[in-house]
This record gives sequence, C-alpha cells and structure tokens, in this order.
Amino acid sequence: MNARADTKSPRAVGGSPPSTDYVALRLDREYAELNRTLLDLVPVGSGPAVLDLGCGDGAVSEQLLRRDPAMSLVGADPDAALLDAARARLGDRARFVEGDAASVSRLFPPGVFDTVVLANCIHLVPDLGEALDAIGQVLTGGGRLVFNSAFYSGAESSADLPLYAELVGTARRVARTRGLPLARSVAGRPSGLRRSAGDYRAALDAAGFTDVVATERAFTLGPRFLTALCSTPMFATAALPGIDRYTAGELLTETLEQLYGRAPFTITRRCVYFSAVRP
Repeated sequence: MNARADTKSPRAVGGSPPSTDYVALRLDREYAELNRTLLDLVPVGSGPAVLDLGCGDGAVSEQLLRRDPAMSLVGADPDAALLDAARARLGDRARFVEGDAASVSRLFPPGVFDTVVLANCIHLVPDLGEALDAIGQVLTGGGRLVFNSAFYSGAESSADLPLYAELVGTARRVARTRGLPLARSVAGRPSGLRRSAGDYRAALDAAGFTDVVATERAFTLGPRFLTALCSTPMFATAALPGIDRYTAGELLTETLEQLYGRAPFTITRRCVYFSAVRP
C-alpha cells in the first residue's frame, strides 16, 4: 500500500520499535492511495497552521505542502533520525520538532494549530485519551483533527481471515521446527489494533470534540501489501511472539512466498477516516 508517504513507527506516536521496519509498507502504492484519501479531509486556504503528528521522514508533510503551499507546517516525531530526513526533504518549507502525540501540549502553545493530521498512525498511540486531550489543547477553537487507520478491529474482511490464520499458523509451525523460541502464550494484539471505529468515536466524544464524521472505505490490496505488512514489528511480533521481530518478519515473508508466491491473490481491507472539530 504506500507509494506515498510517511515513515511511520510506533515511536512516532508513542511506542518503541524503529521506524525503518515500516519502509516497505510506506512504499507500497496501494497504501499510498489509502492514505491519500485522508489528505482530502485537510482544509486548505488562508495560510492555515498545520501539525503533521507522527510525521516520520516528512513525506506526508511534503504532500500537504504540495496541496497548499501557503500553509504553515510543523511536523512532530520522536525519532531524531527521521526528523533529519524530513529536514533534508523540505528544508525551510516546514519546521520539525521532536515529540510524540502525548507531548504536543508541552511542545506547543495552546490553540496554535488550525489542523492536526495523523496519517495512518493513530493505532500506534498507546493512550488514546491522553493523546486526544493533548491534541485538543494545541488546536484553535474550531480547529480540526483528521486521522485514519487501516489497522483496527473490523479492518480485515471476514473472508480473508482464513488467509491470515494460515499464514500465521504455518509460520509458527516452521518456527518450531527450526527451534526458534516461540512464546507459549500470546499477549494478544496491541491495544491500538483492538480498537474499533466505535472506540475512536467514543474517545473523540469523551475528549470534547464535536462534529465528528467517520467514513469507512474498502480497498482491494495485492500480495505486495501483505508482504510489506509482514515486515512490520506491529504484525511480526503479534504473529510470532517471543521471536526477534526481524527474524519473525523474515519468517513470515518467507512463509507468505511459499504459500501464495505462485498464485496471485488479493485481500480486502477497510480503512476508517475521522474528522472532528475542537469547539
């Protein structure tokens, strides 16, 4: 999925694994289209002040400026190396600050932004309530928060669940035959991946946002997306707990190739888009 856009990582919004593990996902063209829909929700004109939260290497920031060169853009991310890449990408066209979602109210004055954007990384936020409260503080009255996610409860098509199950089950069997230290118990999916669209709406309501609009779109994705997904810590560590995430990603990718490499397939995945206003 993402020819477009951002080098997102859990660190970009409050987690820990390195962002480089998400490069393959961000380079998928189908992922690009999925995220491009979010940018259509960002208001343009009148030189707005915009925060690209979890900006990664600044690729989404670049797209935002391409759509509205008059905007005053700030990108925030806790990964210093990615911020260096963002500065190299955009120079003085934007300002970049080190910080995650929960820290924005300490990094910026109250009411300084007209729009806050989180491009397909809200599911990586560990404490959603804390993050929304901080975001609400830096938005101006009437300011808008927009975000999306293709990784939430309900994103997968029920028809595709057997494919995921076969992939993970086969990879676990291979791991055992190779003597890899697969954990006996699974902690479960990361909390952000267990959230539903309803959970996001409830969190926005609890944080005092109004005019909440949610839409869902279904996307048909090819094997390149699933291959890229396998390399992310988000998927690899949940599928093969106890195994080093890089080894887990390699094993999942190898298993995917063995199972489906000669038989082209598609999967359907939904993405939810939210727009909300700070009163």
